[in-house]
Amino acid sequence: MKEYQLINRIKKYHCSNALKSLDEIHGGLCVKIIKKYLNQLSYKNYSLEDLIKDKTYVVYQAALSFDPKRNIKYSSWLGNQMRYFCLNIINKNKNNLCLDDENIKFLVEKKQIEEMSNFDPNKIDYIFDILSNMKDKRIHKIFKMRYFDGKKLKSWNEIGKKLHISTQTAINIHNKTIDFLNKKITSKNLFDKI
Repeated sequence: MKEYQLINRIKKYHCSNALKSLDEIHGGLCVKIIKKYLNQLSYKNYSLEDLIKDKTYVVYQAALSFDPKRNIKYSSWLGNQMRYFCLNIINKNKNNLCLDDENIKFLVEKKQIEEMSNFDPNKIDYIFDILSNMKDKRIHKIFKMRYFDGKKLKSWNEIGKKLHISTQTAINIHNKTIDFLNKKITSKNLFDKI
């Protein structure tokens, strides 16, 4: 069946078989466009699978709004509709931050520092006792440099350079230690081994 006949059946009868055929014809184009915007969309917590599920809806809406009198191919019309769909998601969510966003990590750490400054000194001493007794001596240095070397947070890059390790290694050591400390501090028995 020709493309225009499928579009007419969708417009007149909302035919699901016609929609399925049209989606099969142009699905590759839609996925190609989605992949162009995937980095920005995944930053907003959208996965490729989520967007592919919405692809059929865009094909349907494009078929309903398509006007052959405009002297434009349906594939061009659909391509533009898919682009607008992706851009609208990005714009709609431009103020939303993904949980993996570095800014959120910074704000959480800033909040942790504020809480630590109001923290019972005995608990801070307890934490640093745990840190200093760990096998990996870099851990104590990382926490001291990050949180207690002046009022400003030291960057991961600075910490890595001072310890002669990569930035990512410093972050990984920090995050694993935070998980460990959370388990240790929330443990019912302070002497539990974790």
